[in-house]
Amino acid sequence: MTGSTDWTSVAATIDPSGLAPDGPDSMGREICEGPAAVEATLAGLAGGAIGRVVREAMRVVLIGTGASFAMCEAAAPFFARPRAIVREASSIVFDDLDGQPIKRGDVAVAVSMSGASPETRAASVLARRAGATVVAVTARADSPLAGSADHVVLTPIGEETGAATKSELTAFAALAALAGALPTEPGAVAQLRAQLAATAGDLAPMVVDAEAVVRARTCWTLGFGPAFGLARAAALLLQEKARRPAVPCTPSEFRHGPIEAAGPEDVVFLVDAGAPQSRARDLYLDRLTAELATLGIPLVVVGRTGGLPAPAGSSPAVTVLHALLRVQQLARVAAIAGGSYREDFLVLRTVVGAADDLFESIRDNAVPES
Repeated sequence: MTGSTDWTSVAATIDPSGLAPDGPDSMGREICEGPAAVEATLAGLAGGAIGRVVREAMRVVLIGTGASFAMCEAAAPFFARPRAIVREASSIVFDDLDGQPIKRGDVAVAVSMSGASPETRAASVLARRAGATVVAVTARADSPLAGSADHVVLTPIGEETGAATKSELTAFAALAALAGALPTEPGAVAQLRAQLAATAGDLAPMVVDAEAVVRARTCWTLGFGPAFGLARAAALLLQEKARRPAVPCTPSEFRHGPIEAAGPEDVVFLVDAGAPQSRARDLYLDRLTAELATLGIPLVVVGRTGGLPAPAGSSPAVTVLHALLRVQQLARVAAIAGGSYREDFLVLRTVVGAADDLFESIRDNAVPES
């Protein structure tokens, strides 16, 4: 992480109470509630029955859109046997636009916290028509997605009006547990909750980094492997709450083109968590760091310099959870410091709105794989 932790450097006009870890804004409270929601999610998976269904599949297909899709991308590398592929829901619905149709013998894991996303609901219907087993990951047991699935993983997040922070944490936790990468035993889960709670309550390391985001024209959010899912989540949060243009890509994608559009008035936000130690990756990121310095482009790092608050020896999936909390804290502080924070969503609750009629159209007109 860059800079010091001088809280006064962010903005002299900010009310200090607005930077308290747990509020008074909903996003702050919900970030601090995230560790308990992760504990409840993992506890609900104890016994491993659904995990066995997933592990015995011919192939696992992770399906989502928006923040749920980002968490599918973050979790996919943790599936070893069988491997998982990630599908944005609309690619299934609109005639398999990515050329990877769902087949009989697959387990389709559909992620939607509300259980009402029309694209994800329609994709799950088509997955069942194709002969796949459908597992719903959702916070709503009475949702349409849960009602149409073969198995349901509940993520009890309660109310969420600040941003999809608890949704992201619990979706990743559920998927990683299904992959066997996170524990479900009560003692280990309670310990994980305590560790995550410590990170959620430690806001100071993100404050100076948030200042760079507030000043930026464009945020470039970068990551490899599981961290690319976190980079996508970071871009969504920065767009939604800090209202800054944000572009997710891998570091190599960024170096081969987008770097031409970046400048000193931007910021590069690099996430490096969830992957095994790699000397080759370290050298690659060292080169990227040097190139950014030459160009005078500010760099904010989560997970590489200074490490993460996860205890030494933590599993890669645990480091992803800690890094995700840091990403959420950064977006929240940047929104408050920049004066752009508002509760809930303006456009998503008005112009975009509910779309049950869209779901009916998608479901009735899409042609399933035979």
